[in-house]
Amino acid sequence: MAGLSGSGKSTTAQQLARQAKAIRLRSDAVRKHLAGIDLYEKGGDEIYTPTMTDKTYSRLIELGVQLAKRGDRIILDAKFDRLAKRKEALTAAKKQNIPLTFLYCTAPADVLEARVEKRSGDIADATAAILAKQTMEPFEETDPVMVIDTTQSAEAIQQQLASVFDA
Repeated sequence: MAGLSGSGKSTTAQQLARQAKAIRLRSDAVRKHLAGIDLYEKGGDEIYTPTMTDKTYSRLIELGVQLAKRGDRIILDAKFDRLAKRKEALTAAKKQNIPLTFLYCTAPADVLEARVEKRSGDIADATAAILAKQTMEPFEETDPVMVIDTTQSAEAIQQQLASVFDA
């Protein structure tokens, strides 16, 4: 997955996981596990440092590769907003001959903000203030990416996702 907070990544990932019988690994869960805090506890600034983000993505990718090597279908549910992290995932997948496609979830800024503000009972910590600081580094022309407008109907998104795992 890829996209800013509120873009519909987790909702789309959950739908795809059910549809394709895949395992969904959330960066939010990995980050909080590495920090030693409860999943539903609000994380402080210390778990969102560049060092902690590097550890989180490295562990997320490592877990994804381990499970994919077993033959499981895997969804890495994370922003993947930085080119370096996407390259890290692509390199790890290529080394193990694991196919990888980034599903880049998009929605207008006002929709992102409304979704983040409305969120409750979720392990994600993003707020509207955090969202306002987020940027998405552009994908490279050669990156395997599918853009998903998450303001489409659930049926339209499901049709678009059908080709991801040949589900």
